[in-house]
Amino acid sequence: MQILAGLNGGIIEKFAAPHLANKWIPKMIAGEAICAIALTEPSTGSDAANLKLKAQRKGNVYVLNGEKTSISAAAQADVAVVFARTGSVEDKARGVTAFLVPLDNPKIKRTHFDDLGESVVGRGSLFFDDVEVPAENVLGEEGLGFIQVMQGFDYSRALIGLECLAAAKKSVEEAWEQVSTREAFGKKISKFEGVSFPLAEAETFIEAAKLLCYKTLWLRDQGKPHTAEAAMCKWWAPKVPFEIIHNCLLAHGHGGYSKDYPIQQRLRDVLGLQIGYGTSQIQKIIIAREKIGRDGVPY
Repeated sequence: MQILAGLNGGIIEKFAAPHLANKWIPKMIAGEAICAIALTEPSTGSDAANLKLKAQRKGNVYVLNGEKTSISAAAQADVAVVFARTGSVEDKARGVTAFLVPLDNPKIKRTHFDDLGESVVGRGSLFFDDVEVPAENVLGEEGLGFIQVMQGFDYSRALIGLECLAAAKKSVEEAWEQVSTREAFGKKISKFEGVSFPLAEAETFIEAAKLLCYKTLWLRDQGKPHTAEAAMCKWWAPKVPFEIIHNCLLAHGHGGYSKDYPIQQRLRDVLGLQIGYGTSQIQKIIIAREKIGRDGVPY
């Protein structure tokens, strides 16, 4: 949950609403409140700006109607940053506004998914049925919510990379211990290059991907552009750990397939992080766009 708070805190800090931030961000940092990011909808995953959930202004409140899905911590979050369409469909990204919405409202229904991994955080759907949200709960500027959250993703994507690499590093450490003690054909299996070389390669890839994530965060601290680097962190850093953890599982032999070892859980959890916060295909489009402009964007 601390990682989730860090990721979502990076999103919320992009919004200029100090009266709200002072209430929720300290609680998140202290581990006293969980904040979900409600962006994805049933028909809008990678095409995240094409939102259908509607927010209609009525006096001093907005009325929200619609569905969000694949929302991390949907079942247990205390509050959510909900992205809703306040403009027309033709406005696309510039017609989306962000709202801070407490989830204890009886007009909000929640579901929980039975997922392959990430069982601690989990995912689910949120259904909004005439949910009234005070106008003061608008985060940032009306119509600019999607644009602002995309800037926050540049921070979150680097953190996701480091999160995955931590799981890979721990798995490699356990695999080294395993192959240094297990024997076959009268020798420790670490002496067989087919066993030790994948782990040696894993150590190299972990260091390289970690430095990429650190560079991205350093560029952010310096106030320099880092969108391309963040996209590199998001598609490559989760991919490398998945392959590494897979090899570590195999290095444990038949025992590695058992739930008695934590490696299988890490493999499943890291797989999910190749999807959330932008797929590898979207990240590569972002990198191309940053290098050659709109000529690198297919839509």
